[in-house]
Amino acid sequence: MKKIVSIVCLFFSLIGFTQDLKQPREGKSVVYFTRTSGFGMLINFKYFDGENYLGKFNYGKYLAYECEPGKHLFWVKAENFDFVEAELEAGKIYIIDAEPQMGAIKSGVKFVPFDNNPASYKDEKKYQKKKKLIVDSIIKNKEYTLSEEDYNEEKKYNLDDVIKKGIEKYNKKVEEGFVFAKMTSEMNYQ
Repeated sequence: MKKIVSIVCLFFSLIGFTQDLKQPREGKSVVYFTRTSGFGMLINFKYFDGENYLGKFNYGKYLAYECEPGKHLFWVKAENFDFVEAELEAGKIYIIDAEPQMGAIKSGVKFVPFDNNPASYKDEKKYQKKKKLIVDSIIKNKEYTLSEEDYNEEKKYNLDDVIKKGIEKYNKKVEEGFVFAKMTSEMNYQ
């Protein structure tokens, strides 16, 4: 009985939460980039859509990125690079969590697309736990927005080189047959 009550409560809180998410404008998609783990909390991760720099932020923030539907290569840079190949549908919301990993000098990162299908998880509890972490991350944290000042500051520190290196790293891994995480249009949050 206790389990049923908690699932019902979570369900109704998530319905309200979905209504609070930034809805995409007509013909657009929205991708939320979250950091649900406080591990390496002071380390900034840099976020990209292909060759477009989206910004950098640390734990306690999230980014709501509105973009065109279709194919995207989302990637993140910390001590390492990680990539998600995405196929987005217009009018939908997607979530990718940047999970800090142990690094040699500073924190590494793993990019994990959230699949809103409970069947994609080992069990219902893992699905509910991950969903709650994401909901809490967006409700409790501050939305990050790339300012012109932040962008100009990054440009001073070889942003173009970082983008070139990231895309080269991706292409090399693809040539080697590496399979990156996928975010399909069905993995939307709605």
